[in-house]
Amino acid sequence: MQLIRRAHEFEYRDHRGVDRVGVVDVWTSSGGDEAVLVLRDLAQEGVLEQAQRALHTLTHTWLPYLLRPDASLAVLVLRPSEAGSAKARGFVLPLSA
Repeated sequence: MQLIRRAHEFEYRDHRGVDRVGVVDVWTSSGGDEAVLVLRDLAQEGVLEQAQRALHTLTHTWLPYLLRPDASLAVLVLRPSEAGSAKARGFVLPLSA
């Protein structure tokens, strides 16, 4: 896998209609047939819904210019732990893997 975009900031509208800013890293395989998105810095309330809305925005605005149409996509969402420690927690967005 190779990193093709690092810490790209983007705007999305969340499930409540509030404009938000997120950060994404985009990794692709050497042939471009597989891709992994790492979403970071999303709002923490309703993080699953936030991630789905962010992915929806990216797939309709920015990702078609970076990825092949037949690329398989996995989305990893990183979020800070609730305890406030420096270790991040992550989950794979359902239906992306």
